[in-house]
Amino acid sequence: MWNGATMKETEINNILSKGANLLDITPSMFEEATSHYKAVGEFLGNHGVDADISPCGSILTGTVVRPYSDDDDAYFDIDVLVNRPGFGRASNAPGEARGPVDEALLGSDRYGDMTEECDECITIEYVSNGIEGGFRLDLNTCIDDRENPRAQTCETYPEYADYAVSMAWENPERWHGSNPRGLCQWFVDKNERFAAPGRAQRKARILKESRGVYASIEDVPDSLDRSEMQRAVQVLKRSRDEFYHRRVRTDKAPASCVITVIIGILSDDLPDDATVIDFLEGFFRCARSLTETRSLSNPVYDEDLLQEWGDEDFDLLVSWTEEIERSLGSLRYGTRTKASVAAEAIFGSKVGSRSMPVVTAAAAPSVVVPSKPWSM
Repeated sequence: MWNGATMKETEINNILSKGANLLDITPSMFEEATSHYKAVGEFLGNHGVDADISPCGSILTGTVVRPYSDDDDAYFDIDVLVNRPGFGRASNAPGEARGPVDEALLGSDRYGDMTEECDECITIEYVSNGIEGGFRLDLNTCIDDRENPRAQTCETYPEYADYAVSMAWENPERWHGSNPRGLCQWFVDKNERFAAPGRAQRKARILKESRGVYASIEDVPDSLDRSEMQRAVQVLKRSRDEFYHRRVRTDKAPASCVITVIIGILSDDLPDDATVIDFLEGFFRCARSLTETRSLSNPVYDEDLLQEWGDEDFDLLVSWTEEIERSLGSLRYGTRTKASVAAEAIFGSKVGSRSMPVVTAAAAPSVVVPSKPWSM
């Protein structure tokens, strides 16, 4: 490669997958995060707060990426639902469900100094261990809200309506209807036909690289396995962070759920053996079509995910997708230098350079000198 020949698609796909893997959560951190949110649930129960704790977001869909930062120890953000059984939207104010959760955590010796409040959630920050970085648990207090009309009237995938919840938000105090669990399950279900082939081999590799975290393949959770579909989402999320940071418009970056939904929708038109590149090229087409439709329906909840978007948002989306397309072109047809620049545009300088294959210098041909006498 890079000697006048184009790079093979498999080689490009390997670069993209390696970059995503370098940004992924490690098995040890995954287990640490799991133990911490379970510990929060136990703590709340021991302090008289009845709550069901469950992961949500990227850790559930298998699309975690380290947040953008110039610091190698950037924290992972882990979304967690704190579901309060026995509370109802019609019979309880949001503060009745959320107040005891916040008070128990903020007032405790164990979590008080690690915890901060915001309008949507309460966050517990776990300090970096100096090797793999730290993470934040975003605890979203909610109640079951499966009868919410906006979940029930979503005709595309009505089977996910039972996952709907209402979040307890503050300032002003209000219930915010949503269906994050349903959206995660929708994506996981879409992903299954891409993830099933080769799962055992990938889990065997995770087991080998986990350094004793797991004792057998059966112990490796599906949430750590990565299909080409999941890798594509990870690549797009990191590329988004890089692009919008350079443009100094991070406030305009598309939400991760927008990327997840687009990839989930286009997956219906791809074969089981689709590659990361196939998903990215499908994303380019879908993203461009959004400039005409200017809407994107949540498949499991009656809402337009682009409702708040304006002209600048759509213009930036087009510019971002065009940049990724150019980067893929440089990986396919460019010199080694151009390919490296393209990888760094997608992943950032540190991860981009590490995602490139190592090129070893060709050995000089040996010269054999015949011994005398030799024929003339």
